[in-house]
Amino acid sequence: MSASVLVSGSPSRGPELKTAKSGKAYATATVKVAADNAVDFWSVLAFSETAQAELMRLGEGDKLSAQGSFKVEPYTARDGQTRINRTLFPDIVLALRQPPRERKPSNAAAKRDTASAPARADFVDGLPEEWGPSR
Repeated sequence: MSASVLVSGSPSRGPELKTAKSGKAYATATVKVAADNAVDFWSVLAFSETAQAELMRLGEGDKLSAQGSFKVEPYTARDGQTRINRTLFPDIVLALRQPPRERKPSNAAAKRDTASAPARADFVDGLPEEWGPSR
């Protein structure tokens, strides 16, 4: 039997690209998910190239949804309480809001700043002489 889950949340810190012992690359992140007035954390391990690429574009605080198979295991925390470790192996990772792209300054703004204005004598009532009434 196989099951899948859809998790929506935000990375609690930026994702990391790692390499397994077998030499295969994977991306990992911890996703913070709000659920019933509590916060759950999911470990996300992306092995597919498309899921890795999308996960690596995201940063801390970006919103995402990820769908795939999962594993849930109990563990004993340092304080002695039993807790649950949730791991998601996504087939699909989708940014819910696209991260901002770096913007390059446009050449038009630079040209506008350096262009010289025509001399004031060329204007009559704010219009170039050739546009004015013929004399």
